[in-house]
Amino acid sequence: MASEYLRWKYRDVQPDEKPTYTRTQKAKNWWHYHWAWVLLGALLLIAGGDILLNAMGFGVTQPDYQAAYIASAPLEEEAITALEAALASLGEDCNGDGRVVFRIQSYVDMASSGETEAAQYAAAAQVRLMADMESCESYFFLCADPEKVQENYQILARADGELAGLGEAPRVIAWESLPLAREETPALQALSGLWLARRGFWQERTCAYRAQCDALWEKLTEGVAP
Repeated sequence: MASEYLRWKYRDVQPDEKPTYTRTQKAKNWWHYHWAWVLLGALLLIAGGDILLNAMGFGVTQPDYQAAYIASAPLEEEAITALEAALASLGEDCNGDGRVVFRIQSYVDMASSGETEAAQYAAAAQVRLMADMESCESYFFLCADPEKVQENYQILARADGELAGLGEAPRVIAWESLPLAREETPALQALSGLWLARRGFWQERTCAYRAQCDALWEKLTEGVAP
């Protein structure tokens, strides 16, 4: 028995010969174990590229003019679309992209409703509005309560276009007083009760296309008493 065991123990064992794979077989084998990682990497690359392009402005329509809508209730989409079209028809192509775009940015504060979600949305709107003012995006302001806006932010302009200081009243115009309000467009009737104002700027900071925005303001308020 011992000799049989020793013969088995010290037998001449030859290692299995490693298989030889072609380049195609190697590629298939690698893909079999790594396809999920490749897919994940591609998705992350696409998402990252999209974020970068948007941040750089590629593929995003940049407005020539922008207004901030500040109220406790949202405007209907039909009213926003109609207002943007009406205001764009009075403006010019400031950025040279071949079209005139007027954008309404809504900052709605529904916190007074008492609902938890409404308070969260109001906080988010507050942050977006502060970012808007910090980057000087909106020149026009469409407000339900312009006195509250001025009290909170000290951002509106006097009749001469300069920033209203403490104790000075900004120029605010009732929507019904504007020539644009005389157009019998049903969607624009939702703007009744709102007030139009414009942003005042410190001398060293201003919005893009300030001269064109000033010109559009004059068109909008033509014939309106100061």
